[in-house]
Amino acid sequence: MLQTVVVGAVNLCFTVLAIWTVDRIGRKPLMLVGYTGMAVSLIAWGLVLCYERMEVWVVVFVLSYVACFALSVGPVTWVILSEIFPTRVRGRAMAIATVCLWVANFVVTQTFTIMDDSPWLVERFHHGFPFWLYGALSVVAIVFLARCVPETKGKTLEEIERGWVG
Repeated sequence: MLQTVVVGAVNLCFTVLAIWTVDRIGRKPLMLVGYTGMAVSLIAWGLVLCYERMEVWVVVFVLSYVACFALSVGPVTWVILSEIFPTRVRGRAMAIATVCLWVANFVVTQTFTIMDDSPWLVERFHHGFPFWLYGALSVVAIVFLARCVPETKGKTLEEIERGWVG
């Protein structure tokens, strides 16, 4: 019960922090910081599992992952999605984006279980492999964000739309 409360408290605190800072710092910087922290946490978590050094490190990396997610990807994804689509297609585009996010959640849930139950992977990596894979995917997300996602802080919806067209 205590673990659930601690994880929930970290999630709540960093979500509130994201709400307070998203308009000051910007969407893209928060996402880049969050994905970087998530990548580091996942890769480190995988190392802890691979070398079977559970101790306090697992707690540190779980809570740092939750904090980085709650500071960025959790709330800020929805802010960016609500701003980047042109007005004429925003409703449909948001629906498609939401379906894609739920499909991605399903894929992560299913693939994690498959990898974590694989005797071959467990024998070689002691349950660390899925964390390394998702950490690597976080690095891919960092590159994608840096190259393809515009910063929308301080811009009107019309200015953002012109940025895509112009």
